[in-house]
Amino acid sequence: MSRLIALTGATGYVGRFVAAELLSRGFSLRGLSRPDSDRAGFSGHIDWVAGDLSSDSALKMLTDGAEAVIHMAYSHIPGRYRGGEGDDFPGWLDTNLGGSLRLLTAAQSAKVGQFIFLSSRAVFSRTEPGRVLDESHPTAPDSHYGAYKAAVEAFMSSATHTSGMKTTSVRATGVYGLTWPPERSKWWDIIQAVSHSQPVMNARAGTEVHGADVARAIAALIQQPQAAPAALHLSDLTVSTRDVVRLARQFTGIEGELPPDAPSAPQNMLVSRHLADLGITLGGLPLLEQTLKAMVNIMPDDSGNY
Repeated sequence: MSRLIALTGATGYVGRFVAAELLSRGFSLRGLSRPDSDRAGFSGHIDWVAGDLSSDSALKMLTDGAEAVIHMAYSHIPGRYRGGEGDDFPGWLDTNLGGSLRLLTAAQSAKVGQFIFLSSRAVFSRTEPGRVLDESHPTAPDSHYGAYKAAVEAFMSSATHTSGMKTTSVRATGVYGLTWPPERSKWWDIIQAVSHSQPVMNARAGTEVHGADVARAIAALIQQPQAAPAALHLSDLTVSTRDVVRLARQFTGIEGELPPDAPSAPQNMLVSRHLADLGITLGGLPLLEQTLKAMVNIMPDDSGNY
């Protein structure tokens, strides 16, 4: 009998990479899903539980008999993580923090052995440039989003001490990768603009890690629970709009102007002391190039056909 893993946020950007990785390793998956979620595009069977983090009965069904819970769901206004609360802070807080605590409680009641939470580098302040942030660095959020993530991490620590459940916060930077549907992929609009000889002039840069690397790290945490730390950092390389356009032009053969250099790259480096223990090496530039080339190759034509 295969090992059962419970997922929230499986239909989300990162969740799809995690589900694909776990299915490829032979795990059985049970996912929490709202009625309007897109359940298409998965590579194998997922046993869906209808509901959300507000439903105690759905959370009981989700966690019952599960070996581990991977919590990746996050409700926010479209396109915003930081600032995702919009104009309804109390509602956002209850949905996300309250919902996470309801899930954590359900996992403890079901005697789930491991709880993994998709956290963020937002648990650290952006006002202390030049810091090297490893997993032992104290958290100091400067946004509601970061405070929410840090609060869940604190309650996970409490759960470990009170019930013995193994908990890990996976603090990822920006996540990229070709997902389902393809037009949801990060930088899709940039690749599309280059493919149609349209200018791209915005200048920004951010630290990134591929969704497949996040998924491999989470799978390793499940398969090596004895090596699972309380926190795991995932950050691979800094990518600018200029980098994406340059590679897109290289792969399409379409010449044109490059955007200006980004005014500044992220000042705080997120590093990990634990990836080597889990046997994880991040994909780096080769994986970035492979991903952008794949996006170029499936870009629709002017009629919208892939």
